[in-house]
Amino acid sequence: MNIYLAARFRDRKRLRPVRDKLWGMGHEVVSSWIDEVRKPEFLTTEEWHRKLAIKDLTEIRAADLLIIDTLGKLVVGGGGGREFEFGFAYGQFHKKLIFLVGKRNHAFHALVDEQFPSWTTALRYIEICRRYYE
Repeated sequence: MNIYLAARFRDRKRLRPVRDKLWGMGHEVVSSWIDEVRKPEFLTTEEWHRKLAIKDLTEIRAADLLIIDTLGKLVVGGGGGREFEFGFAYGQFHKKLIFLVGKRNHAFHALVDEQFPSWTTALRYIEICRRYYE
């Protein structure tokens, strides 16, 4: 299954082990943003952001499952990419599953297919489903 992980950019290092576990289960994790480090010097910030946004939306479109991570401290101001990604995926609701790991932060999070309190629980569920559908 192709899986996209949506989270705050600052949480990318925390999600790398999750990505590795999903890969170990035989899934393709299409969230290349997890390995982004910095903007190339030859691009302006606006050009860089535009390229990242298009790339991320293309990866979400290719995913069968989007998992939004809401763990961690809520930060006011800045960010918001994961929520845009969640909405973009929901707009394709007939084509993808959407899971949430963490707490619901607003009414739209009630629309997810499954919610888990932790990555441990989410990974266990994904593994059980994988075995069931093999």
